Amino acid sequence: MKKILIVALLMLGTYSCKAQQIIAVEDFNDYQKELPDGAYIKDVNNVLGKYVGVWKGVHNSISYEFRIKKYTENNTSLKYKEDTLIMRYKIVDSSGNVIEDTTGLSDSNKLVVKGSYVAKSGGYVLYYQGRESDCGQKGNIYISAYGSNLSKLQLFLIVENDTLGDNCGNGDTKQIIPIDDNITFVKQ
Repeated sequence: MKKILIVALLMLGTYSCKAQQIIAVEDFNDYQKELPDGAYIKDVNNVLGKYVGVWKGVHNSISYEFRIKKYTENNTSLKYKEDTLIMRYKIVDSSGNVIEDTTGLSDSNKLVVKGSYVAKSGGYVLYYQGRESDCGQKGNIYISAYGSNLSKLQLFLIVENDTLGDNCGNGDTKQIIPIDDNITFVKQ
């Protein structure tokens, strides 16, 4: 009788537990519409690792520093967990005036750039919102590591074209993230 009870409990436990499905971050886009509850979008192949670190560069006399780290987000509303990147930045003009500095902000602050997905090209896409996001200071940042030891980074912004807020005047706010795709940043 004891053996039957133990076998029954084991079988019940096996059927009632849902196994966590692990999905590689590079395959995430294939699952977005049918993502199973409890899934873990995991960086099993260390695809995100090449971006982690501090990257610096100068463009049009403006110094940029991007700090990228890997982050695991628990998306409780959509019932999955995801390895992603987050990016903080410091932008300084040629006179040493700080244009923007998000390096001290919490991970949940809207100004901290949030990772989205691995692009088909092998690069990575992050979602950006600046202080003036209602006036067009937002969009997707594309990054791609290259060069010997993946020590160089190409980064550019594709601005999101939305309806501008009522307080925006005659046009979009000036972008502070580079829009050009020819800027090279070097890993520190």
